[in-house]
Amino acid sequence: MRLNQVTAPAHDLAASIAFYQTLGLKLIVRSDHYARFELPEGEATFSLHVVEGDIPRENAPQLYFEVHDVAFEVRRLRHAGVAIERAPEAQRWLWTEAWLRDPAGNAICLYHAGENRRFPPWRIDVPATPANLHLIIRDGAHWALAKLAEGQPLQALQDQYADLKTTLGPFDLLSLLAMMEWEWPDLLRQHETAIRAFAASEETWLVF
Repeated sequence: MRLNQVTAPAHDLAASIAFYQTLGLKLIVRSDHYARFELPEGEATFSLHVVEGDIPRENAPQLYFEVHDVAFEVRRLRHAGVAIERAPEAQRWLWTEAWLRDPAGNAICLYHAGENRRFPPWRIDVPATPANLHLIIRDGAHWALAKLAEGQPLQALQDQYADLKTTLGPFDLLSLLAMMEWEWPDLLRQHETAIRAFAASEETWLVF
């Protein structure tokens, strides 16, 4: 299962479309009562549907869009005439957040979480593992993971591949998943199950 899209209510469809285009979304479908957008990154889409009656401002769903630099986006949007309700602020859950509303009153959080978006230090389904995982980045079609025993020289990994670019680590499993989710999300989506199984196994090499 994967998230396809989120649909938000709107009263003035043209105003809401203009707002989300200012945010950076790409309009791909439009009718009298509906609009759909692609996001600049990732596969999820976002849509608007014209509704009658009041749209709740409190105790209602909130929309979260991650950006690389919250402060920059807030400056850009203010320059474009968009009102910001709450300026960027670092939160105790390791996200930086700013808050605003679209023309219909839907609450929007622009945030940056990076590695802590999916893999915060308190994530409950990642078992503790030793910090012995090394990611081997190659020019070839496949990369690799290796477990390096304490005191084992890094050269022992580097000599395995003529097409070696670099090695990263050591990581424990949580740190490795967090780093890959931010730097190479597509690669992690393909191989996360295998990486988790490898970390919990007695195997010392994984090629993927």
